[in-house]
Amino acid sequence: PAHYKKVCGAARAQRKRVEKMRDLIVLDFETTGLSGTKDKVTEIGAVKVQGGDVVQRFSTLVNPGRPIPPRVVALTGISNDMVEDYPRIHELLPVFLSFLGNLPLVCHNAKFDCKFLERDLAQMGRSIENPVDDTLQLSRLKLKGLPSYKLGYLTDYFSIALNDAHRAWCDAEATANLYLK
Repeated sequence: PAHYKKVCGAARAQRKRVEKMRDLIVLDFETTGLSGTKDKVTEIGAVKVQGGDVVQRFSTLVNPGRPIPPRVVALTGISNDMVEDYPRIHELLPVFLSFLGNLPLVCHNAKFDCKFLERDLAQMGRSIENPVDDTLQLSRLKLKGLPSYKLGYLTDYFSIALNDAHRAWCDAEATANLYLK
């Protein structure tokens, strides 16, 4: 299908495979900004879904090695003081990759999260080939005419809890629930 993009180095795959398995990882990053070349990850949030149920969570702050801009602190609530004692992304990605395994990856706006993931993995000489699906693209295809396709709007539309928007672990869990709708 057209929405099943080749992102994160993933080979094109059948959406039926992801739906049939109902086993997947939902990922969200919080970052210092929107640029996949100059900005850095500040938080990794992911949930493992098996048989359609969230069974495990992966959540950690990340020291971006640079100051977090005040506008980002205001949006996410993640401050420089909060991340200063956490490892850098290259120390955390091997642990995340172990959590991910070969499972399909789902994100809301996969292009955004995957540009950071691909860049940081490439700097480590690594890559992934997991199939990737995108709830942003899916919602645009299946729910034509909505005034917004932001995660917050979609969770309200479907009455899905989003308790702490712009925190990676909360956004990942809300995205998992959106994907499973």
